[in-house]
Amino acid sequence: MAATLLKKVLNTAALLTLMAGASAAFAHAHLEQSTPAADSTVNTADQLRLVFTEGVEQAFTKVVVTHDQAPVALSSIKTEPANKKVLIVTPAKPLPVGTYHVKWNAVSVDTHKSAGDYSFTVSN
Repeated sequence: MAATLLKKVLNTAALLTLMAGASAAFAHAHLEQSTPAADSTVNTADQLRLVFTEGVEQAFTKVVVTHDQAPVALSSIKTEPANKKVLIVTPAKPLPVGTYHVKWNAVSVDTHKSAGDYSFTVSN
């Protein structure tokens, strides 16, 4: 009886280990942190920093920032040179007071696609 129970526990542990390894192998670049943070209120935002769980391909990663449903002009969207997990988005001019919506589509360095969005507010 104890041997059967032990065998079931070991089989379950082995299965969970295999599943954990498989999920890591098929991981996508998910947004881990953003500055300004999601749902935050800031006094100014001269650049946005999106930090992903894995490196992203700058050329295939897109970010659209809108204010009152109108696109905000961006001067650049670049990965940080020393860390491909960090995407730096620079507006063409300072963001006026209001609520902003950020929509991103990322392609990770292992070519997996992911997408998401969040909002933040600029106030005085």
